[in-house]
Amino acid sequence: MPPAGPARRTPHLPPVVPPRDPGGRRELLAGVRSVAEGRARDALADTDLPTPLWNARLHTPDGAFLASPDAYWPDEGVALEIDSAEYHYTRDSWQATLRRRLRLEAHGILVVSATPAMVRDTPADVLAALRALLALAAARTDPPPVVARGHQQLALPL
Repeated sequence: MPPAGPARRTPHLPPVVPPRDPGGRRELLAGVRSVAEGRARDALADTDLPTPLWNARLHTPDGAFLASPDAYWPDEGVALEIDSAEYHYTRDSWQATLRRRLRLEAHGILVVSATPAMVRDTPADVLAALRALLALAAARTDPPPVVARGHQQLALPL
């Protein structure tokens, strides 16, 4: 039985604010579509690479839809595609993924392909591939004639 007297109070402690927002609120507000994309955003934020457009819908100049890669660098014409087995590796899904990639490449877009496990386990490899294609693309006189619509560009503060 508790002792009689005034009720015991617990001191009020300030909430702990995690630096990377593991609950995903910042990512949700920024339009992140998957855990892997959130990890890619975090990995890119820690580099000197240019900030990409996230989830842009890419169209040809005449309006035909090409694809909506996870990240796209319009000045260089480079895209990052993070493809999971769950959504891309059935026979039909894999064919659709390859057709989408062919459409991008046919319009001059250089594509870095990665799986969620690669982004999680070896982000340095994904970043190295992005760095290489961005450098290669910088040598072009003009970026591919592609129109990006409906994207997220600005990073939210940590």
